[in-house]
Amino acid sequence: MTRRVQPLLPLCLALAAPAAAQAQSPNTIDVPIASGGAVRVEFTEAAGGLNPDMAAAYVGFLDSIPHGNELRRLHVRVASVEQIAGLCGGLEREGILACYEARPNRMNVPNVGLDATNGTYTLRYVLTHEYGHHVAHHRANPGFRIGAVNWGPKLWASQTLVCRGAQRRELFPGAERPRNRYLANPGEAWAEAYARLVFPDQPWTFTPRLTPDPVALDAARRDVVEPWTKNRGVAAFTMGARHRTQRFSVPLSLDGTVKVLVRGPRRSEVGVRVTLDGRSLGASRKRGRTDTFSRQRVCRSAPTQTLTVTAIRRGGRGATKLLVSYPG
Repeated sequence: MTRRVQPLLPLCLALAAPAAAQAQSPNTIDVPIASGGAVRVEFTEAAGGLNPDMAAAYVGFLDSIPHGNELRRLHVRVASVEQIAGLCGGLEREGILACYEARPNRMNVPNVGLDATNGTYTLRYVLTHEYGHHVAHHRANPGFRIGAVNWGPKLWASQTLVCRGAQRRELFPGAERPRNRYLANPGEAWAEAYARLVFPDQPWTFTPRLTPDPVALDAARRDVVEPWTKNRGVAAFTMGARHRTQRFSVPLSLDGTVKVLVRGPRRSEVGVRVTLDGRSLGASRKRGRTDTFSRQRVCRSAPTQTLTVTAIRRGGRGATKLLVSYPG
């Protein structure tokens, strides 16, 4: 999917610009980054053609802000100011400064230099916000439609209870319009929170519901440098042969997918019921000595809640085994 983002936004830390850059075509250049690899920068003809110094400055700035290996997958297209609105799917009068397209991993930026400003926003800040979308595109948040791009990466989205906010119609993942919903779009708020890692004093213009505090900013930082990749919680339980039913609990501190596998002794019928702080999430339904429960989207309403699995066995002799997988 191509995602075009209207920024209300951009950040700043400075590293030296890369020392060397390899030209690939008359208007394209590969600029090396500190961790190895390079970022490809393309200039449109309307932007004046290839400008190695501007390419090095843009990539040097992006290399200086928090990032992971996803930086080397970025493609930067530098266009004229007049082209940017069209490339970003809007109108020039809307004041679009830059945008990010997820599928080609492409950031569209103007040929104005890092020190340019537009009202209260610097180009550095805009580039940082847009890079936040690139980070999200390369982070996992399964169970949520278009994942981290629309909902934010796993740790930040869970810390700020994005899923709960969407359930209550306080947040609107993926919304670009109308403006009030755009400002309550957690994908945009994530990019803004990411930008605060570099520009902590920039005024917050999105929903107060997601105004970042130190804990949320720490979650955002960890999403960048030590991202969640798969369910971190795996718990194995055994219900003894003497029990026909028994409860087992784990702490749930992240939103996402919960899966339970239960296996009973021969000639038994087994199943499970699952609750979150006493609220039913459902039950397994298959007949036989093995059964499974899966819920794609489990949303917390507090930082940590108790996930309880109740094992049930009918018939058979022997122990019943359970394996619980949860986000963390």
